[in-house]
Amino acid sequence: MVFLLCLLSAGLLELSFPQIQWSFLAWFALVPLFLVLDGQGPWRAFRRAYLCGFLFFFATLGWFVYVTYPGAFLLIAFLSLYFAIFGAMFVYFQELPVIPRIFVLASAWAALEFIRANLFTGFGWVLLGHSQYKNLWLIQIADKTGVYGISFLVMLVNLLIFENWRARSFLLKANIAVVAILSMVLIYGWRVTEQKKDYQMVKVGIVQPNIPLAINWDEDRKPWIVAKTIQLTQQLQGQKLDLIVWPETSLPGVISDAPFLTNEIQADAVSLHTPILIGSVANDGEKYYNSAFLIGADGQMLGRYDKIHLVPFGEYLPLRPVLGWINKFVPLDDFTSGTAYKIFSIAPAQMRFGVLICFEDTLGYLRRHFAQAGAEFFVNMTNDAWFRDTKAPFLHLQAAVFGCVENHRSLVRAANTGVSALVDPWGRIIAVVGNGQGKETFVEGTAWGSLPLNHEKTFYTKYGDVFTILCFLCILVAVVLRKYI
Repeated sequence: MVFLLCLLSAGLLELSFPQIQWSFLAWFALVPLFLVLDGQGPWRAFRRAYLCGFLFFFATLGWFVYVTYPGAFLLIAFLSLYFAIFGAMFVYFQELPVIPRIFVLASAWAALEFIRANLFTGFGWVLLGHSQYKNLWLIQIADKTGVYGISFLVMLVNLLIFENWRARSFLLKANIAVVAILSMVLIYGWRVTEQKKDYQMVKVGIVQPNIPLAINWDEDRKPWIVAKTIQLTQQLQGQKLDLIVWPETSLPGVISDAPFLTNEIQADAVSLHTPILIGSVANDGEKYYNSAFLIGADGQMLGRYDKIHLVPFGEYLPLRPVLGWINKFVPLDDFTSGTAYKIFSIAPAQMRFGVLICFEDTLGYLRRHFAQAGAEFFVNMTNDAWFRDTKAPFLHLQAAVFGCVENHRSLVRAANTGVSALVDPWGRIIAVVGNGQGKETFVEGTAWGSLPLNHEKTFYTKYGDVFTILCFLCILVAVVLRKYI
């Protein structure tokens, strides 16, 4: 029975994420888990919650095996610890009264998600709040709390449902408190999304070439890859765009090693009278960078951004003196991290944007820093072909949407194999590259649209994760109070 209830919770939670995406399930998905935790000791609760977490992450992140089998197992095993720690906290705080208990445990879940997204290199995918990314009124509170505020609310309702069931009665005060909070959040979200304001618009095109990973780094295929991407770009002719965005490493290899291909892209920008943002590798002496290059409408190179947050075991080998033996089995050279939050500007209105490469668009601190530096919209260039035709690209997009809401910045997203999309400052997905039959990954194509620019800074942009700090304080106070109950 324990296994079945843990499996039920993991299954319901998994179904609330892409690609099934029944987001309403998340609001009660964890209740079966609470049933097997209730009345248990901390160690047993730890083990049972770990089992639930392992089943959930195996279902949602199993695609990671396409990157590395041992890495996938280690990642899932590690992330499951956060469920386990929550399980122990669940029983630790059982002596608190109902209302303080549900608020403390919801705070604990939000705090654990924050740690997961930031500890070591961080992994902020499949957070509980991400399941609600299409519920526009609900997620607008993220401009105050970040995504962790949404996770807090979803967990709060799970806990309330469980407490009502356990008490075998309607807990009036607790229900009124939670309903009041949800009502205020939804009213706030309605007001934010319905506000009328004249925004300056930027018109952007995105290109999804769908280059197979097997040939992406083939030296002999580089001219074909660039030619194909240029051919797709030409479909945007006549749209009078302010910017065209290509995916990450859309010019494979080191850019300086292929000047003839760079010249072809520059000529394409001139013929379209439109700046083109491309991805490639830059080198300065012995240092290599995963970079974005902006080519102006006149064909001139206008600047470059070097990726700041590199992927461990993908773009560098952490603790190389200790883990250098891995190179005997998997050759891995190190990229160098960029250091500057480069802000690009495009004519004629000097519209300013920051570039986020690969999963940088899921990192809250990076998005905030770009907004603080003056970015009026974000651009993400990525290549999710590593994960094959799985749910991974949809989970990536889901997490990226919250960067728009948190900072009220539009997002232009160009992915080699999808999902390529345009997202407005309130999280609405207004355009997606697709094949016309509903398929958005592993298809080639283009899309374009107009997005609002915004230079105003939200509470979250200015002050960051104040909400999670309050969650940590709430836990600390509860630990102290527990000793006197």
